[in-house]
Amino acid sequence: MRTRKKITMAGMALLCIAALASCSKGVGTEDPQPAPGTDPSVRLSAGLQAVTKAAVGTGASFTASVGGWESAAGADYGKASSWLSTASVTASESASDIALTPKQYYSQNGAERTYIKAWYPKGTLGDNGTITFAGDADYKGDGTDDILLSGEVSGSALDAAMRTLAFRHLTTQLRFKTQGDALFGTTTKVKSITVKGSGIPTGLDLKSNTLTYDATSGVTVPGIDGSQTITGQEAAVGEALMIPPFGAKTFKIDVVTLTAAGKEIAYRDVVVTVSDNNTLPGKAYTIALTFAGYEVTAQASVSEWDYTGTG
Repeated sequence: MRTRKKITMAGMALLCIAALASCSKGVGTEDPQPAPGTDPSVRLSAGLQAVTKAAVGTGASFTASVGGWESAAGADYGKASSWLSTASVTASESASDIALTPKQYYSQNGAERTYIKAWYPKGTLGDNGTITFAGDADYKGDGTDDILLSGEVSGSALDAAMRTLAFRHLTTQLRFKTQGDALFGTTTKVKSITVKGSGIPTGLDLKSNTLTYDATSGVTVPGIDGSQTITGQEAAVGEALMIPPFGAKTFKIDVVTLTAAGKEIAYRDVVVTVSDNNTLPGKAYTIALTFAGYEVTAQASVSEWDYTGTG
């Protein structure tokens, strides 16, 4: 009798393991029961570093996509993910536990590990490791989107400790201010500011951890409608612009103003220079535009986001 009991228990354990392995591959399947004495569920916490002045600020909640790639030889993000979930994350510099929906489990194949990345906006993940933001309700597509990506973490059924997803900002943030001198007057308004040689982020490439975007002749700063007057007092104009980092320390902008008579005056190819070798992801630059007579000059400084300093 004792021998039969041992055989029966072993058979039950094998059935549990087989059931668990079959469920771990699917998305949206019922939660499998863990093998006796183990907890192979994927347990994660998440945090967002340096969120001051970010579009996704401290205390704000966002829903991220979380994907897992199971492999015995390292992740290949150019292939379809093994599973895909979402998680609600509260922006904070300290990590806190997050729950996956649907809940996921590590593969019961002892030779495999699961490699995990998370991103926001959720977008649509293709089989080639690219994410397209179009169609996502959280994606505005107007240059105000704060694109977030976590670093890779990995685990397995034999190494199922808590893992922390550290999100970081992928865009460069630009904020603009205007001020005019006494000769310029107080009747001119800002009609538009266009950052040249850039584009609006449209997705991500998980293979290279980089933004994808449509290169255009320029990106217009959102939130400028021609109603704000340039005065002797420095004042913020428009919304923060989130664009891919430049590969240089200088870039050009076009500024168009409106006189009291409704005449447009354009200032073309105004050069902005930053103190870094190139504009950096996760860094916020404040561009102060000073209007003097018929000229405009630009001075860049670094405001708090991921770094501090002056330029």
